[in-house]
Amino acid sequence: MREPIIALAVAPVLLVVIFAAGTELMGGTRRVISNADVTAVNIEMAVKTIRAADSPAQAQDIVRALNKAGVPVKEMSRQEIDRDTQALTSDGDIRNLVAKRLPDLPDVQLRHIASPDAAHDIVIVGLDDTRTLAFTLGPDAGALDLRVLMPVVLWAVVAIAPVIILLTIYAGFMITAPLMRFAAAAQSLAPDDGPERPFSEKGAREISMLARALNDMRSRIHTMINDRTRMLRAISHDLRTPLTRLRLRAERSSQPELRDGMLSDISRINDMIEETLTYLRKDVATERLLRADLPSLLETVCADFSNAGFSVSYRGPTRLTYFCKPHGVYRAVANLVDNGTKFATDVVVSLEIVPGGALQIDVSDDGPGLPDELKTRALEPFFKGDSARATDGDAGFGLGLSIVHDIVRDHHGRLSFVDRSPHGLTVRLLLPAQADSTPQSQRSV
Repeated sequence: MREPIIALAVAPVLLVVIFAAGTELMGGTRRVISNADVTAVNIEMAVKTIRAADSPAQAQDIVRALNKAGVPVKEMSRQEIDRDTQALTSDGDIRNLVAKRLPDLPDVQLRHIASPDAAHDIVIVGLDDTRTLAFTLGPDAGALDLRVLMPVVLWAVVAIAPVIILLTIYAGFMITAPLMRFAAAAQSLAPDDGPERPFSEKGAREISMLARALNDMRSRIHTMINDRTRMLRAISHDLRTPLTRLRLRAERSSQPELRDGMLSDISRINDMIEETLTYLRKDVATERLLRADLPSLLETVCADFSNAGFSVSYRGPTRLTYFCKPHGVYRAVANLVDNGTKFATDVVVSLEIVPGGALQIDVSDDGPGLPDELKTRALEPFFKGDSARATDGDAGFGLGLSIVHDIVRDHHGRLSFVDRSPHGLTVRLLLPAQADSTPQSQRSV
């Protein structure tokens, strides 16, 4: 946004400067000198110097010195002029300028001479009744001398530089700086913590309107989070209490088959409530980033499931520090391992650093896999597949992968599904690279 603002502000100034420079070149208050003017000045000085000579010999020496200095001139008689040259009818710049600069010598002519070597134009200035000086004109005598444009260019730069600097400061600190502050505040602001109206509503009308809209949106989000928190507390209190009474009554039942069925249904309902509350809970979003030993965390997950009788193993480095939310990563990997143990006999959790420095956590199983048409929908909340990876004993509520997906996105990572051969599924978590993520050794358990 800053660049377009500066461009829009500077463009009119540039146009004004270009117009002013063009006016100067076209004959404004300051006349730009061309090569024709320089030639006229040289002719004027040469004529005055030769006229001031004390003798004809000294005049000849002056003529030779002028030719060596780059002013081609020779002395010609009136007869040679009339015999060897012809007058030019066009009003050239050189003749007019020399005539203006030599008001005391009106005998100035612009003529053309056709010599055996080459044809060229000459300026004839009379010295007396018999002698003249013939100055040869170069092909670029009327061209513009770019060196004399430097004062105009310098003047334009000096005029526009302060304006550009002031406009840049104005655009940077008066317009874009509040927007940058809004963006920084929005990124660092916790969803349910901090001031009620964190954005300053001062400044230009548009900036204050934007700040007011952001503060109103912040208030609505804060109200929504508070309502959700109260709803979760109500669910936790209102549902667990009757479930506890139902469990107590079922345990006192004298019919074993009825009692076992009721307790199983109550347990499943309780598990679904816990899973829903876990998904809606806010502790993952508010957990702070900590330096954690990622292999130890993954080994802890594997050990917890192995102690429960499942075949779960870890492969990867023994030590690797990584800034993450440890409880969130633990929950994500535990959910994936839990899904794998429901549909497979062997689950492997692996960790490695891929080219580019990113971390790759794979949770692989030897189960039936997941159809391609369900891989995208499996990440949706409350979605439960009814084909390969669904069983009658699955008491989940379809939130496990949704929780994992949210945790991975909170770490700016990516989740994907990879089919194994001949069968099975790998859920791959790709976490962004960090400078200190360097493994010290490898371990396979």
